[in-house]
Amino acid sequence: MPAASPLTRPSPASAVRPGLARRSAAVAVLGAVGLVAAACGSSASSPTTTAATPTTAAAPAVVSAATVGSFGKVLVDASGRTLYHYTPDGTGTPTCNGACAGLWPPLTVPAGTTHPAAGTGLAAGALGTVARSDGTLQVTYHGEPLYRYSADTAAGQARGQGVLGLWFVVPAASGATAGVTTTTSGGYSY
Repeated sequence: MPAASPLTRPSPASAVRPGLARRSAAVAVLGAVGLVAAACGSSASSPTTTAATPTTAAAPAVVSAATVGSFGKVLVDASGRTLYHYTPDGTGTPTCNGACAGLWPPLTVPAGTTHPAAGTGLAAGALGTVARSDGTLQVTYHGEPLYRYSADTAAGQARGQGVLGLWFVVPAASGATAGVTTTTSGGYSY
């Protein structure tokens, strides 16, 4: 193997100083990131056009009647989850907001719809909406605002029945919750 002559200079590819390779790689990565960001950005002079996506109306909230445990036919949402009435609401303005609404989510109609749909076992005329403090429309049954309970994780559960003596399942036969007075709370509260 011939010895390197002291007059021979190493080629630039083989003359890498410590740290130079890492800096070069970092510069290359930053450059690639900049190119990707530029490609994702928009430009006023961009000739690209996109076709308008047709919008579809949001599906209305659906309320149905279903047999839940020993409570008989009660109101349920489209997923079969039990719906509840909060007695301080009466048949008027929803009063469960903030942290309360986090535990007891109100049943609302999707944006773009104004009326819920009556599913199995319900008359459409019994359903309506009421404006919440945040501007959304909450579904009502005979004027009673309807809620779900976050501890009900599947259809057919009614863990919220009687919680604090204020929350009750809503019988499908009438708008009054007075007929359902079982007060087993299962230890849940808010």
